[in-house]
Amino acid sequence: MRYFFTDDAATGTSSISHIQRRAVWIALAFILQAISTTDFNGLFPFAKAFSSFLPTPLILASFIAIWMALRPSSPHRKEKQEKQTQTTTLFQRLILIVTFGFAIGGSVMMIMGVVQSVSPPRLTNDGTSLDTNAAMLLLEGRNPYTDSNMLDLARKFHILPDWTTPLRSGQFANRLDYPTLTELMSVLDTDLKAKTAPEFESKVSYPALSFLTLVPFTIFKNYNVLSFYMLSYLVLIGVALKMVRPGLRPWVLLLSLANVPMWSSTIGGNLDVFNTLLLVLTWLLRDKRWWSAVCLGLAIATKQIAWYFIPFYIIMVLRNYGLKEALYRTTIAGAVGLAINLPFILWNAHAWLAGIMAPIADPMFPLGVGIINLSTSHLLPYFSTKVYTVLEGLGMIASLIWYWRICKKRPEAAMLLAVLPLFFAWRSLPSYFYCVAYPVFVLMSSRRTRRSLPAGASAQTI
Repeated sequence: MRYFFTDDAATGTSSISHIQRRAVWIALAFILQAISTTDFNGLFPFAKAFSSFLPTPLILASFIAIWMALRPSSPHRKEKQEKQTQTTTLFQRLILIVTFGFAIGGSVMMIMGVVQSVSPPRLTNDGTSLDTNAAMLLLEGRNPYTDSNMLDLARKFHILPDWTTPLRSGQFANRLDYPTLTELMSVLDTDLKAKTAPEFESKVSYPALSFLTLVPFTIFKNYNVLSFYMLSYLVLIGVALKMVRPGLRPWVLLLSLANVPMWSSTIGGNLDVFNTLLLVLTWLLRDKRWWSAVCLGLAIATKQIAWYFIPFYIIMVLRNYGLKEALYRTTIAGAVGLAINLPFILWNAHAWLAGIMAPIADPMFPLGVGIINLSTSHLLPYFSTKVYTVLEGLGMIASLIWYWRICKKRPEAAMLLAVLPLFFAWRSLPSYFYCVAYPVFVLMSSRRTRRSLPAGASAQTI
């Protein structure tokens, strides 16, 4: 226990002991998210609607746990915490013990990921398959945004039907309930024979850096790109170990292993892992104008979820460094993101725009662990997509106001607040939320997060 809970409450270690106790809440968030992935329908087949809904309150509870780790301390609470740093509660010890159990599971998943990285390719989601195929098309001199085709992917990578993204068109038109595996198999088989697949997403749906990073693999005809996502997570862990104070490194290492949901995303070849690395670097390097802005620009050029972080970054820079610095950095980040995508915009602007807007514009099925789960589990009827859009917008406004108030003391809160509005969206996939808790702790533990510069101060440029 002495490696995870510092008993000395002196000035030099007080902040470390506080963060060690905040780490307990991060660990609890991991546990809740891992439990949310359980097949509750198999455990409670007699209450299908209830069991289908269970992931939603678990994800919401994980948000509360993350916020408990984040919330700024009032003077009264801070004084109380100072007195508690010499003792460790039963709750904290129990969570630490359970976290060690999850770390064993995470270690097994890490080993599986390493083994799969050197095994024959097995792409388990259509996003990674589309990106890998896009890199292959690019090397052939073809435009990935115009020549991508799901049927080619199904033949090339042997994609299973449940690894696709079905659309509410063709044989799935005029329905809202997600197709069953049997329906997906039947329709995909029919489409393969008919040589057209209106029921499945075929577009490259991410900005260009999502597949440009995979070009080196396709050059050497290595289509197992899992090693790239594994490396992204391992680099994130390495950065965390380097940036945090020594007294917090045991927690950083333990939480990196116990983060079962993020390991699941990683070995599934999820692009969010690489995107998360770039966003963490953006906030870690916030004292350095160019490095921070370039990392944000790279994230913008990778996946659309990074776009949600732009206003939070502007607020953070504005509140800490002034308006002029915010304009500089926004311009740099926008220029980097645009430069990477510009060749494809000039190649075919309409196809590029249709691709990156596909998650919003294409008729996708409602899905996720947010409030939409109330409807997909049939506890509530489906509402118009406009209702979820309005709720998501209101959630974003509330998050921005919230961040404006706390960003000086808790700049890392952006990792949670930026994705929180997606809980109210038409599609609130769990992968959106799995990469939140660990970055929050990394930024919270970093020596940089304790630095505060006066508003209007110039950022260092290197």
